[in-house]
Amino acid sequence: MNKFDLKNKTAVITGGAQGFGFDIAKKFLNFGAKVVIWDVNKKELKKNLKKINHSNLSYNAVDVSDFKKVKKATNKIIKHSKIDILINNAGIAGPNFKTWDYPLEEWQKVIDIDLSGVFYCCKTIVPHFIKHNYGRIVNISSIAGKEGNPNAMPYSAAK
Repeated sequence: MNKFDLKNKTAVITGGAQGFGFDIAKKFLNFGAKVVIWDVNKKELKKNLKKINHSNLSYNAVDVSDFKKVKKATNKIIKHSKIDILINNAGIAGPNFKTWDYPLEEWQKVIDIDLSGVFYCCKTIVPHFIKHNYGRIVNISSIAGKEGNPNAMPYSAAK
């Protein structure tokens, strides 16, 4: 396995309370990074962060589908630190329906989190990257974005 030197780097990982995001956070901590997890699920955040209990790990309950909350969380970090890496991992699959039966509110929820959330995070963090002349973005995607899924159109469209 490759070992990366992420000492003196700060990473924001969206959707980091569980699954891929949580595993990415653990790996980044092992590589020496400071990690800030953003997730809307406060219960999972608190539960899983106790499992790691690392001095370089912090979190914010952030709904990436809400631009004002993303901007506020970004400003909170850059007030005392810098951001070097953004991992856009937050996402939901949404329910499975045929296109003509897909509930509009469910369509919008998936698009807001999986697509708009990525844009909001980039919009607020990239100017910080530019100011410091450094930054890396990793957008977690899916094969569904390439091949599509006829029963999960908003997920495929967003990925």
